[in-house]
Amino acid sequence: MTDGSTNEAMETERPEETTETPEPTEALADERLVAAIEENPEAVAAFVERLDSVNELLDVVALGQDAMTDEMVVSLARMGSNVGELADTAGDPDTRDGLARLLEGVGNAQRADPESASAMALLKSLRDPEVRRGLSYLVALARGIGAADPDAE
Repeated sequence: MTDGSTNEAMETERPEETTETPEPTEALADERLVAAIEENPEAVAAFVERLDSVNELLDVVALGQDAMTDEMVVSLARMGSNVGELADTAGDPDTRDGLARLLEGVGNAQRADPESASAMALLKSLRDPEVRRGLSYLVALARGIGAADPDAE
């Protein structure tokens, strides 16, 4: 008869099986590199040619990082804040619509290719309803700019 102790001893002496794959060796990496070059030599050549440009770009970035002072970082943070405020203002529906109207008018004027007009021709153009609406809009714009001026008395 066999007792259970010999079976236990045999089980504990067995090495554990591992499912991990071994790390690729340098030889395997070299083989992969050679295979990649053989499969597509043009792409590898283009990659190598770009490495100099990438390294130069990284050098410029490193110089920029080294040159940045705390004052520059604070200044950039302020600028980012100002851009955020500008984006908030531009996101307002009235502002967005006004800018769209203004830009459309600039485009129309550019396409019309206006010539120099005499003083009399300018006065006659005041009879045109579109000119009157445009001038009224410009007056409202000037009024809005004046009202938004923080230095206004």
